[in-house]
Amino acid sequence: MGIRFPALGIPAFRAFWLSQTISLTGTWMQNLALPWLAYTLTGSPFLLGLVGAVQFLPTLMLSLFAGAVVDRQVKVRVVLVSQLVLMLGSTLLALLVFSHLASYPLLLCVALLLGLANLVDFPARQAMVGELVGTEHLMNAVALNSSLFNAARIVGPALAGFVMGAWGIGWCFTLNALSFLPSIVVLLRLPKARIAVETLDTPNLWQASKDGVRYILTHKPLRNILLAVGLMGVFGFNFSVLLPVLVKQQLGLGEAAYGLLMSSMGVGSFAAAFIIAARSSRGPRTSILVLAPLATGLLFLALAVAPWFAAIACLMVLVGFSNVAFFTTANSFLQVHADPLYRGRVTAFYSLLFGGMTPVGSLLAGTLVEAGGPQLGFAVTGSVLLLTALTIVGIRLTKYPLLPKMARKRRFP
Repeated sequence: MGIRFPALGIPAFRAFWLSQTISLTGTWMQNLALPWLAYTLTGSPFLLGLVGAVQFLPTLMLSLFAGAVVDRQVKVRVVLVSQLVLMLGSTLLALLVFSHLASYPLLLCVALLLGLANLVDFPARQAMVGELVGTEHLMNAVALNSSLFNAARIVGPALAGFVMGAWGIGWCFTLNALSFLPSIVVLLRLPKARIAVETLDTPNLWQASKDGVRYILTHKPLRNILLAVGLMGVFGFNFSVLLPVLVKQQLGLGEAAYGLLMSSMGVGSFAAAFIIAARSSRGPRTSILVLAPLATGLLFLALAVAPWFAAIACLMVLVGFSNVAFFTTANSFLQVHADPLYRGRVTAFYSLLFGGMTPVGSLLAGTLVEAGGPQLGFAVTGSVLLLTALTIVGIRLTKYPLLPKMARKRRFP
């Protein structure tokens, strides 16, 4: 364990990592329950997609400013405030359901509140990891966070499916609200030390944001990986829209089947994150950034024609593996290569393209499902990913590689 996962030997990171096991399980319960509630209230795939779009709208519009804020603040405090707001959002959802006041407009309002909290939570948590573990164990810590995230992805949806079937959807939101308590306690006890950040030469947020954009645009490896993240964010991460309709409309099943499919994806996701964490000393492999979108495109096309639940569950395992292999590698590469002074802005840009592009993908998926069912949604998004990945492979085989040679072969201690 000490050799494969050295970041866990650092007490502050270990405490935070362990507290997240509970918090992220609750988050994944809510991630399953919220789309199901939206679809139950409206019966419309498009309105279901709109909930996802509203939740990620702040990330789409304000990520660059959020990154500048994170770089100028104590990361632990930013994460603490965002976790408190997320707990408040879950509490409001629970109260709306238990009081029978849940309506689609109120659901949109709470989704916007959650989006505002996640706007700073994601870049702050990512940048905070670098402060807790240092550069030497940064990739290992990023991969461990990803493995935890995806372990929760297995347990959370399965637990949510059981809770919704046994006690009702409101308890998913209640349990998620309670799951933030251990994380908040740990954050209150973490050291508040911070690394030096730009303050004198970035007099305002607008200038700091422009500096972050300029830094990314002038560093080709970071720029190209972020473009790939945007592609996958739009076309490869629309499960919250496609799966509920697939389960209800095509398979004629309920909450338990939906939770099982999400857990199936979580199994593959956890396997990918665990393998990458165990091999983190070798550095991020950029070939994964090309092969994973290619695999995801092929798997989406298979999901468009898969006739049985068992076949769909098996395909979701592979989809989870390819998606997490891609995003974990991309996140690790960005954090390892980014200057610590710009790490908050780089991770905010990553959040913009990963989460901020999700509203575009959600609306696209909702529109496709409205027009031709979930099969059309999987077929179109899979075709785009496949064609784009094949184009990238062609570029890599020419004299114009996407990443410089040194970046592709760099090894890490």
